[in-house]
Amino acid sequence: MTQKSLLECIRQGVETWNQWREQNGDVALDLSKVDLRGVDLKNANLHHACLQDAKLQFTKLQKANLEGANLAGARLLEANLYGACLRNANLTGASLMESNLQSADLENADLRGVQFNENVLLDQANLKGANLSTATGMTSSQIKSALVDAKTQLPEYLTEEMDDEFLLQF
Repeated sequence: MTQKSLLECIRQGVETWNQWREQNGDVALDLSKVDLRGVDLKNANLHHACLQDAKLQFTKLQKANLEGANLAGARLLEANLYGACLRNANLTGASLMESNLQSADLENADLRGVQFNENVLLDQANLKGANLSTATGMTSSQIKSALVDAKTQLPEYLTEEMDDEFLLQF
């Protein structure tokens, strides 16, 4: 299926899109470099989709299934990803500034080089096993509001900051 056909289908609405996905689950979704700014994709099934370098600013992706998706270099500024499934997703080099990732599942996601800022909402986001080693713009308070484990790889500047805060408790 061509990228143009995929875009026509997705712009018909999530219900139509998800129905098509259910019937065509084996079709590779190449949506790289597409412009979906501001599109309502709440509950959309984008499982394993290639959205590399896609323009997704202001996109509504609440509870969308983006498990295993390739979002490398995607622009997700002010995107609403509340409760979205991003398990095992590749977000390397993506921009997530001003985005809402509350309750999102980013377990084992590759977040190296992702651009965050202090306005990114990470409350109850699952970052267990996520690789944030070269992410920028995160704060220790954001990490404290998220769910992390021993496998979560934090940026060095945050690891040092959190170690300092731990030592200040004594």
